[in-house]
Amino acid sequence: MFQFDTLSILFLLLILLGVVPNLVYTFGYLPHIHRKRYFLINYFGFILSMIGVVLTNHILLFLFFWELMSLTSWQLILTEHSKESLKAGKFYFFMTHFGFVFILLFFLITSSDELLGTFDSLKLYAQDFKYPTLLFFLITIGFLSKAGVVPLHVWLPYAHPAAPSPVSALMSGVMLKVAIYAFLRFLFILPHWQLEWGIIILFLGAISSLVGVLYALSEHDIKALLANHSVENIGIILIALGLGMIFKTLHLETLSAFAFIAGVYHSFNHMSFKSLLFMSAGSVLHQTYTKNMEKYGALIKSMPVTAFLFLLAAISISALPPTNGFLSEWMIFQSMLSSSGISDISLKLSFGFTIFALALTGGLAIACFAKAFGITFLGLARSQNAKHATEVNLAMTIGQLLMGIVVVGLMAFFPMIIHAINRALPVTDIYHKIFPNHFVMHAPIANNGAVAPLILLAALIAITLLILSVYKLIKPQIKIHHTWACGYDTDASTQYSATGFAGPIRRFFTWLYDPDIHAHKVTLFGHKTKFSSALYEVHVKPLFERSLYENTTKLLNFITYYVYKISHFEKGRYSALIFNLLIFILFSMRVFYHQVTWGSVLLEVVIVSIFASIILWGGRK
Repeated sequence: MFQFDTLSILFLLLILLGVVPNLVYTFGYLPHIHRKRYFLINYFGFILSMIGVVLTNHILLFLFFWELMSLTSWQLILTEHSKESLKAGKFYFFMTHFGFVFILLFFLITSSDELLGTFDSLKLYAQDFKYPTLLFFLITIGFLSKAGVVPLHVWLPYAHPAAPSPVSALMSGVMLKVAIYAFLRFLFILPHWQLEWGIIILFLGAISSLVGVLYALSEHDIKALLANHSVENIGIILIALGLGMIFKTLHLETLSAFAFIAGVYHSFNHMSFKSLLFMSAGSVLHQTYTKNMEKYGALIKSMPVTAFLFLLAAISISALPPTNGFLSEWMIFQSMLSSSGISDISLKLSFGFTIFALALTGGLAIACFAKAFGITFLGLARSQNAKHATEVNLAMTIGQLLMGIVVVGLMAFFPMIIHAINRALPVTDIYHKIFPNHFVMHAPIANNGAVAPLILLAALIAITLLILSVYKLIKPQIKIHHTWACGYDTDASTQYSATGFAGPIRRFFTWLYDPDIHAHKVTLFGHKTKFSSALYEVHVKPLFERSLYENTTKLLNFITYYVYKISHFEKGRYSALIFNLLIFILFSMRVFYHQVTWGSVLLEVVIVSIFASIILWGGRK
């Protein structure tokens, strides 16, 4: 019933790297939680369920652990029992069970023994299934809805801000990767991969990365900002997996292996830096009692350890060298650039769009975390809570430091990590080809590039020390001047805000954001330029929630309203309706079994329905 193959062990390692620092952090976080017993039961149940998902080899057990993972995380979102958490819980409960329906359908179709078999028997049955594309769509919707792919991502910006911070770190850092594991596990079971599958995953990844980073830029809720970046990074992972699938169908085994390794390596990296970001954000939240970045500022002075660790994770998620985030994204870029020999014009256009999307995502991510770090930790304190904040307790600090060690370790020991991933995945062994030595990683195609992060790190440290030494020798004279603010007094209210920082990008993407702007000011003595108070608010409307989910809800309400009206017909009319539907179904079967035309069937149905309706309606009282 359980398996310990290389893929399971690899993702078990990912879970443990995310859970151990989180346990230490949670121990220090517990005083902030009111219902401690309720929280701890669901917290440990959540961890055990994720381990169960990656280790089980039995269909029914997999479904049990998957559902347990969903229910325990749902209960953890409801820990605070606030209006915000209740709304988030509703979103999450619906979306996670929406995906579960497709997962269940996949197992019902491919299981020949009523869900009581193992994955090995499922693989044998899937090999003979006539419609593998149907199975691909079922696992894509079922598992990637849990991972947070666009447009099934709408629960993330609600769930992560509402959950306690250690839970947000586990859900974003670990649970989303468990969904990636499940997608990979059953993707490699499917036979006869088609080129279109990889293109679909590639486009889902490109759109997810762009949408995630654009909505993150517009946020001033620090946890909602990080939640949208989870959508972005899941998109980056899917870009790599889509490339691997495309190269696999084209029999480019070396490129396929390189892309798949890059996707799984980025899963590890995202687990590390996103967990650290949520931990640091949780530390700031519970020292300032707000998630609004407009109320932060100057926290680097009172919370230096948290500020340093947040900066480390921000540099990594922005894919700046020589961090682990840079390494995995470099591999993904190299996978696309190494495909220049492919002559198919549709694939060239797809790769061109994906390179553009990934490059734009990287630039916007740097801008977003410049905003997040600068507004939160630099400048002047924007509130009394920020002014009087102190560093968090020892357990929370140690938890963040341990996760920081994981972030650095994934960069320092990247050859070992990539070797382990290569062995775990059912792909060609390319480790010795891309690592002619242990310090430099080469692209899979000759003369395409190489990277040596440890050498680069040593060079950066040496340059920094040289600059500091020169600075001490020269000892330049320091002059202090007051800040000029157009005649106004300078204070916390005159410095850059999170809303103002994202203003130019928000105006450029107005068609996507459709912002709702409220501006109000009170002028002094009728002057147009002098005012005593001013208010400027910008509320961004989520595109998919507004255009897709709200319209779908309206359509379902419209349908259910008329179903309700039909179900309250008088007995004669209701019986006539059911009778006509049955006749239509029975007659339509003749199209498939007796090869008659739809025209003749519709004519027969109309004639019989008229007589049936006359008889049934004529007999009513």
